[in-house]
Amino acid sequence: MSINKKIIAVCLLVAASAFASPKADPVSEVRRHDEELQAMLKRYSPSDKSQQDSLKQMINGMFSFPELGKRALGKTWATLKKPQQDSFVAVFRRMVENSSIKRLESYRADSTKYSPVVGKGDKTVVTAKVFNKGKSSKVVYKLFPEGDTWKAWDLVLDEVSSLRSYRDQFSTIVAKEGFDGLMKRLRKNAGA
Repeated sequence: MSINKKIIAVCLLVAASAFASPKADPVSEVRRHDEELQAMLKRYSPSDKSQQDSLKQMINGMFSFPELGKRALGKTWATLKKPQQDSFVAVFRRMVENSSIKRLESYRADSTKYSPVVGKGDKTVVTAKVFNKGKSSKVVYKLFPEGDTWKAWDLVLDEVSSLRSYRDQFSTIVAKEGFDGLMKRLRKNAGA
């Protein structure tokens, strides 16, 4: 390929990436995830193991477990080596996924109203008002951009923060039993 053709090819690639479809806005991303989750819940059969695994992944698909885990461990995260961090994230994810399948009713919704986005970057917040069987709940998604999508580093349900709950539990356990004690408990809760 001649130099001119290489230059033209590079220019076309740069132009194509500049005009590529923009990242979905956070509200659209949360809405899409919620709609897929509701559709999956409607056809869910607890006896179907593959559906159960798919539902676990769908429920937790908005989360960035590395980011949530890092924030939940606080100062302890920085003291860990990369293999320890990776091991923690894997066990933490399994524990959260296994516990989420036990609380399916909290994910069901008849309808949802979304408020406009507040903030930007890792301070992006999407608030949803969820209606189910005549009751309403407020769900706040704290998000950050990751590649072409948005990932949650916290989910606040009716003023109860997932991140804060995990951080409080983990700091108490680490103070008493160390990081190894926390991992032992997480493995037990994760069924690992």
